[in-house]
Amino acid sequence: MALSGYYARVNGEAAHTLPRRTTRTRRTGRHRSPDRLSVPSAAPILVLGVPVEESAASVKIAESIASVAGTLCPGADIRAGFAGDGAAGLGSVLASAVRERADVPAEVCPFAAVVVPLAIAPDPGRDVTLAGVVAAAGPAVTLTSHLGPHPVLAAALHDRLAEAGLVQVRRFSGLSLVATSVGLLIGAVGGEPGLRGAETVAVLLTARLGIPVAPALLDDPATVERGIALLREAGASRFVLAPYVIGHEISARDLAAVAASLEADCAQPIGAHPSIGQLVTMRYGMALLQPRPA
Repeated sequence: MALSGYYARVNGEAAHTLPRRTTRTRRTGRHRSPDRLSVPSAAPILVLGVPVEESAASVKIAESIASVAGTLCPGADIRAGFAGDGAAGLGSVLASAVRERADVPAEVCPFAAVVVPLAIAPDPGRDVTLAGVVAAAGPAVTLTSHLGPHPVLAAALHDRLAEAGLVQVRRFSGLSLVATSVGLLIGAVGGEPGLRGAETVAVLLTARLGIPVAPALLDDPATVERGIALLREAGASRFVLAPYVIGHEISARDLAAVAASLEADCAQPIGAHPSIGQLVTMRYGMALLQPRPA
């Protein structure tokens, strides 16, 4: 079912395509977003699938990401479902969503809820659990793909590195002299898919920063050693670690241990960077274009 028809049936408005350009003044800066996804009140509930249990830290990140997504997708009902049981558990959140949307016709609201996993790369164990909870909620709930890889995540890492004073704020222009003695290691998780995503980001950041960049898996010492070897071959003698994670994928202690073993400075994880909210909105919008399974 076309999303334009979905809008027309619910709002009684003339159909329009996605994304919708607003007449509002554009935000300035790297994360300006003149295109927003407006949805009616009967639209599927957007549920952030947080792959860890509810805690002060995980709630804070989820709330911040939901705030950005709410700005980019006005009208959407956005909630967070955490790992584990209880009222904040994903299963309970989805059960409530299905009940609340039970009387809305499928041709008006294709799903009761769209679950967007708060994860950049696949994680075999957590993904199986997440998929199982979504499947148990029934066909009225759909699960989107992970948030990465995507070019905006390279910009997010650049921001985190610049905030820590580890790289220049401005992009490499091709005319500036950059100290190639500094090597940047992109630390991902998620096995081979995570490493491939880190490779993509490494290429993008090489172009943005003009310094040697290499990928690695934070939980795989062999890939870390290989990444450092590549950076040394490129002339780097000082190393900087950029965690290509939202934050819950690896503990702060383990991340600090990896950085210490490399004698490397370390940026903060991507966390609730605006790019995460942007990608959540994109995944949600794409899900609205999919028909509900029979």
